[in-house]
Amino acid sequence: MSVGELAGKVVLVTGAASGLGRAASLRFASEGGRLCIVDINADGLAETARRIEVAGGKCTSMAGDLGDPAVCAQAVATAIDAFGRLDVLCNVAGILRFHALEDVTTQDWNKLFAANVSGPFFMMQAAMPHLVESHGNVVNVVSSAAFLGQAYTAPYGATKSALLSLTKSLAMEFMHKPVRINALAPGAMLTGMVDGLEFPEDSDQSLISRYISLRPPSQPEDIVEPLLFLASDRARSVHGACYIADSGITAG
Repeated sequence: MSVGELAGKVVLVTGAASGLGRAASLRFASEGGRLCIVDINADGLAETARRIEVAGGKCTSMAGDLGDPAVCAQAVATAIDAFGRLDVLCNVAGILRFHALEDVTTQDWNKLFAANVSGPFFMMQAAMPHLVESHGNVVNVVSSAAFLGQAYTAPYGATKSALLSLTKSLAMEFMHKPVRINALAPGAMLTGMVDGLEFPEDSDQSLISRYISLRPPSQPEDIVEPLLFLASDRARSVHGACYIADSGITAG
């Protein structure tokens, strides 16, 4: 695994216990990257680490809740302690909930913003000095919900719009520094994030159908391809951008 697009690079992936985060971690390792993987799900994280190591990759891991800024700082320190540098930060971790407006609790709101906005923000804050030093990059995973009003996902959509705004604002703030900051916006994906989720009772199906693609949902492995591109040196001229990979949901 000494050759590949990420050979010699250290990549920190959040949300690596399942879904897109796991698929990205496995692919990045196959491309020669040395992985630091992070997730709140310790068991799933251990399985991802096992798969990387069985395939001959190099990996360190840390379980923790990235809604806590101290945990974010610790995650970056784990990567630096293990490998001595950091080249790529992929903020993949996130949660999705369906709510009618009247059912959204303070706890629901705070939990979504902690996972989907605060975590990525404090990860970037902790990682940025190391990424500037290595001429590295950040990829934030947002969603097609950052571009479309979607019934019953108002708090979730607000978090993804906020993360997209953070991406663009920090890209401007670091315009004269040797670092790239970009976003990737998938649409529907067949991952564990949607397992067990249900729309509110008496939901208006005509509203839900407006943001369901006419094409099938993506597999995580499909979304890894544009994620790898943004994380790699092939995207050296891409900064402050958002690549959309949503099977046409936002096309019209």
